[in-house]
Amino acid sequence: MDTATLILIYLVIGLVGSRLPFVKVYLAHSHNLVSMVISVCLERGINNKILLNRDGSGQTTGSLTSPFKKALISYAGYTGVSVAAIGLFYLVSRGHFHLVIYLFLGLNLLALLLWIRNVFGVVWGISLVVLLILPVYFRYDLVLVHMSIFLAAVLFVQSIIRAIEVCKQSFMPRSDPGRKVALVQTKFIPAVILGLALFGQTVYVGYFFVRNYII
Repeated sequence: MDTATLILIYLVIGLVGSRLPFVKVYLAHSHNLVSMVISVCLERGINNKILLNRDGSGQTTGSLTSPFKKALISYAGYTGVSVAAIGLFYLVSRGHFHLVIYLFLGLNLLALLLWIRNVFGVVWGISLVVLLILPVYFRYDLVLVHMSIFLAAVLFVQSIIRAIEVCKQSFMPRSDPGRKVALVQTKFIPAVILGLALFGQTVYVGYFFVRNYII
C-alpha cells in the first residue's frame, strides 16, 4: 500500500478517534503538546508550566497578563502545529519514519522534564513515551511506519478541529462562558478577524497538503 493511501486512511482514523470518549482527549493532547511548548518558549516565564487537562484542553501558567500578547502567542502555537504537521508529512513522504518518532519522542520528553507538572499531563506524557519507545527498542520497523503516519495525521486533523473551534468561539458574545481560548480574548484586534485568519490559514495548509502529499 502506497504512502498517500496510508495517509488518507489514518486521517479518517484520526477524525473518527477525535469523536470517541477518552480517545479524543488522548489525541487532543498531541496537538496541545506542540502548541503549549511553543507558547511557553515564547512567553519565557521562568516558572511557566504546562497543564494538560482531563477534558482535552491545555494551558500554560505563565505570568503574562496582556491579552493581546497572549492572543499572539496562542496564534503562534496554533500556526506551529499546522507547520509541524506539514513537516511530519514531508518526512513521511521521504521515508524518514524513524525521524518522525524521534522528534515527537524528544519533544514529549523535553516537555515532561521542563514544563508538564499536573498528574494527568504527566501520566499522558509517560504513556506516549512508552508507546513510542517500544517499537523503536524492539525494532518493529513496520509499526514505526504506521505510527509515524498516524502521528502526522492526528496532528493535522487536530489542527483543523482547533481552527474550527476557535473560529466558532470568535463569533460568540464576549460574555459567553464557552468563549475560552486566549486567541479570542483580546480587545485590541477583533476576535472575528483572528478567528477567520486562523481558519483561512488552516484551509490553505489543507490545500497545500492535498496538492503535495495526496494528489
